[in-house]
Amino acid sequence: MTMFIGHKPKQQQLQALHNCKSIAGLLELFEAKLAEVKDSLVVAEDPVVIHRLQGKATVLKEFLEAVEKSQEVLTRH
Repeated sequence: MTMFIGHKPKQQQLQALHNCKSIAGLLELFEAKLAEVKDSLVVAEDPVVIHRLQGKATVLKEFLEAVEKSQEVLTRH
């Protein structure tokens, strides 16, 4: 699982992730930010900057994946 959906996720947290789908523009914002981070990563040369960008990309990607998986996990609980 991701950092947002652990081994024992709380129902309220799963519902909050699922509700993100209905907030106009929220997922598009996160997807756009992920694209920006990836673009910056391609041209980055400093190892410290690369590691920071990789961390940002990981968090954004895992958030988006958690939102997508939230309904599936909700139905299992």
